[in-house]
Amino acid sequence: GVDAGGDGSNKDEGAGDQGIMFGFACDETPDLMPATLDYSHKILEQHSRMRLLSGEEIRVDQLYVDVWLLQKPERHHFNTPESLLKNFDITKDRLALSKRIQRNPGFEIANSKRKLVILGKPGSGKTTFLKHLAVDWCNRKFQPGQIAVLIELRRIRELTWNLVNTVSQELSLDAAEILFLLEQGRLLVLMDGLDEVQTDALRRKVQVQVEQVSRKYFNKNRFILTCRTQTIGIIPDGFTSVEVADFSLQQVRQFVENWFTANGQSQREVTQEWEKVDRAITHQPDLRELTATPVLLSLICVVLQDSRAIPKNKANLYKKAINWLLRRWNNQKNIEGWEVGIERYRQLSLEDKQRLLMEIAARKFENPKNFVLFQQDELVDRVCQKLQLATKLEGVAVLKAIEAQHGLLIERADELWSFSHLTFQEYFTLEWLTQLPPQTLADKITNEQWQNVVEQIVKSQQPGDRLIRLIQDAIEQTIGQVMAQESVIQNFLFWLLEKSSSLKTSYKLVAIRAFYYSLTTNLNLDLARDLDLTLALDFDLACTLDLDHIRDLNLDLAYTLDLACTCALNLTLHCAHIHILKLTRTLELVLIHALRLAHALNCPPNLPTDWISHLSQLKNQLPILDSSEDMKHWWSSHGSQWSQQFLQLVAESQHIGHDWQFTQEQQQQLQHYHEANRFLVSLMKIKGAVSLECRSDIEERMLLPWSELRRRYPHLYSELKE
Repeated sequence: GVDAGGDGSNKDEGAGDQGIMFGFACDETPDLMPATLDYSHKILEQHSRMRLLSGEEIRVDQLYVDVWLLQKPERHHFNTPESLLKNFDITKDRLALSKRIQRNPGFEIANSKRKLVILGKPGSGKTTFLKHLAVDWCNRKFQPGQIAVLIELRRIRELTWNLVNTVSQELSLDAAEILFLLEQGRLLVLMDGLDEVQTDALRRKVQVQVEQVSRKYFNKNRFILTCRTQTIGIIPDGFTSVEVADFSLQQVRQFVENWFTANGQSQREVTQEWEKVDRAITHQPDLRELTATPVLLSLICVVLQDSRAIPKNKANLYKKAINWLLRRWNNQKNIEGWEVGIERYRQLSLEDKQRLLMEIAARKFENPKNFVLFQQDELVDRVCQKLQLATKLEGVAVLKAIEAQHGLLIERADELWSFSHLTFQEYFTLEWLTQLPPQTLADKITNEQWQNVVEQIVKSQQPGDRLIRLIQDAIEQTIGQVMAQESVIQNFLFWLLEKSSSLKTSYKLVAIRAFYYSLTTNLNLDLARDLDLTLALDFDLACTLDLDHIRDLNLDLAYTLDLACTCALNLTLHCAHIHILKLTRTLELVLIHALRLAHALNCPPNLPTDWISHLSQLKNQLPILDSSEDMKHWWSSHGSQWSQQFLQLVAESQHIGHDWQFTQEQQQQLQHYHEANRFLVSLMKIKGAVSLECRSDIEERMLLPWSELRRRYPHLYSELKE
């Protein structure tokens, strides 16, 4: 905590008198001194220690990190679905929190405001901050001129509750003495957990009592409450609302160092543990989200303490962290009979709770315009349907239980919810996707909206080996298996395999297969380009017709000839009347490569003896014309016949450009298969998305005939029907 100087003086409203212990002179009310001293000891005994998630019990000041508060709470800045969405920037602010509002030191705010409500998400450190203020008061570091009393509002049970009587019981003074202290402006009333009061009626009772007492005895008395961010509606009138800000990097470091120091580590060991955390959040920026609040950062520390390392596989880290939240966090709160903890939810197993959250997370991604914010009604309907609840009130209670016990869902504004961190929503959606049947998963990844979702999840939950492998399985077990019924398609895929295997080239075989796949089916070459950057660059260079550079390329001669023929085929198949001059130059390039191949040592040409002469004749048939109209006229008269002769010549010599006579349905199947694989490759291009082993396995399997897949991978495909 911050030492305010110990004398309680400040320039703002209501500072205590200098040099007066506990807020009153001993000669005024000497009989109150012993009771007040006893209460100071009570605070130190009951509220100066806390239990870590690891089970260790430590002093509050051992883990405490200076709190920063926002001048306006989030709900005042983003108070409607429209304003939340307007201000939400997924690329820069995945939490949509706290980044556009001025941060101020928490101790300064608490020291300068007489009536203050400290808001914050579950696990943001509200209670720890309030207890730290109480301990600082005991140590004469915070408002020493006042008499502090700390009230845990969750313990309220009776509708007859009275604030003055509660303060009286806490201080072991009678009501008259408490009223005297209020009249003198000597009380510092710290109230924790306004949102944790058991019922709506009791919460309203507390709200009214606090409003009345603070209004009647406004002179110098101080009232500080804590409350969850979303319960703005029960904030007493006249109170200044501030919100706990997310941790800065400096706060993260201090917290981590405090954590491991409190767990008995040496300074050298503490430094080493912080370096591990620092490396992890530096190299995995999305992991930074899990350091935003004390409870989430505690989870990272627990995982690090247990395994001595932060898992490189973030999915494992998220899984461990979520299991901690679902199993252990609420045990520390120990709120008996809390209304939000309905029995139906308490009876759910860990797996059942996870399945519920998976369903909530994934279904929201079906709305591309707003996949972050949930209307309460839609959430309640989903919960009631999934858990077969009888009433909507039970559904609301389940939401409150998830929020209160685990902090995974939070209410951002009135009846407007979201996951506390987008990372958690992405994790649960990933788990949902991995449990889908292959056909359903294939349908998702061929849908543009879900492709965007999957890309976002792969960026967040890295490495995405498990999901990406399942996507390839789904592609083969659905699209690939359907194509297995088409003999002409299977023959085509076998030709791809043989053609790519026959070439002596440094390019990836899968890229060669993709190259000829696209060429034959008249699709773009993006899949081949994405699979092998070198192939893409060389092909682009070949298309520039820069003969000097082409000669310098140390390419396999047979493939080089195919490359040149492919350029010519592309021009022939795509309105060559516009590119007759370019086509002529391309054929010159083809001839150069053919001659190189024919005269290469140890590389006997596999060409008909008259192939080069026929190619020369075809080249010479192309006219040299000045105007585009003349070109168009020539092509309309002679282009079809010329193209057929050229395609036949290339097919006979190079075994490319065959007319497979695919039906329209077969062409659609091939295009569908191509697009699915291209999306799969686009996922692997995401930085950190897959391991090298996973990438290699996927590329080895891509674009193979069905029977070859079954032969190579019987454990994956042998049980599927032919």
